Amino acid sequence: MAKKRINDQQQRRIKNIQQKRREKVADNQQEKSDKLSQQGLGAEQSGLVITNYGRALIVEDKEKKLHRCVARRNLGALVCGDQVIWQAALADNNEGVVVAVEERQSLLQKPGFGGKLKPMAANIDQIIIVSAVQPEPKPYLIDRYLIAAENLPATPIILINKIDLLEDKNKDNITKLVKDYQDIGYKVITSSKVTDCGFDDLLETLQSHTSIFVGLSGVGKSSLINHLMPELNIRVGELSVASGEGTHTTTSSTLYTLPEGGILIDSPGVRDFGLWNSTTEDILHGYIELKKYIGHCKFSNCSHQHEPGCAIQQALKDGKISQLRFNSYLKAIQEYTT
Repeated sequence: MAKKRINDQQQRRIKNIQQKRREKVADNQQEKSDKLSQQGLGAEQSGLVITNYGRALIVEDKEKKLHRCVARRNLGALVCGDQVIWQAALADNNEGVVVAVEERQSLLQKPGFGGKLKPMAANIDQIIIVSAVQPEPKPYLIDRYLIAAENLPATPIILINKIDLLEDKNKDNITKLVKDYQDIGYKVITSSKVTDCGFDDLLETLQSHTSIFVGLSGVGKSSLINHLMPELNIRVGELSVASGEGTHTTTSSTLYTLPEGGILIDSPGVRDFGLWNSTTEDILHGYIELKKYIGHCKFSNCSHQHEPGCAIQQALKDGKISQLRFNSYLKAIQEYTT
């Protein structure tokens, strides 16, 4: 059955409904903020946003204690990973008001309704691109994540999961894919929960970083997170109690501190983030083996496709750039730029 198309009038109606809902949430938060302020607030202190349930933020203080907070209206959308300034309510110091947000080092976004970008997580410095032996990795999808990571900016790590499923029929393709990305300069980790392979390397990579897993459904992200954090259910329970909203692990981006050090953000909708509103320069910047030739072409406005004296085309002829990656670059240019 063909998908029913939404006409312009319906789109405007949906947009208005969504806007009214956002305004209602903001009004409720402001009302709660005003009420807590009237009851009295403690000294300003720093905190970390663990998750955002819409009507409430869960903020972690320096002692790792969780607090249910509301934000002042003028702060905009706050997301997990945000460093904030907040004040505890004197009447109940498990509640509080976020009064300021620190400058973000990075902001991961995905398209929301009407193509408007929706913030998902802040201050990420490492993106773990998860693929699996089965379903077999798609290089172009990996390349899209690499482009987004390079432009965030964040360090991308490629993780090939379910390596226990390697067979004669897929071994050559997986081996070549790993070598191709390693030759470009990317770190590639192979892992398996079944054989307990690769987790020491992964844990070491995650230490001292704020990381997020990205990848399609079925590649084993949830299993990886459960394996990395054996006490995950306890933490989820603590968040549920702090929020008073029940369990939201399937709908809200949530930040976890790993036992061995490092921060991991679990975000259900993260596979949707990508290259919207990208320029040709953004996409070229995402191909690290191509961007080093920028400025060496004969023409300053070279498209790197057909002009004489193109440094990238020459590198392609000389075998310094893979044809597969160059084709991926051209496809990204065609799909995501105008």
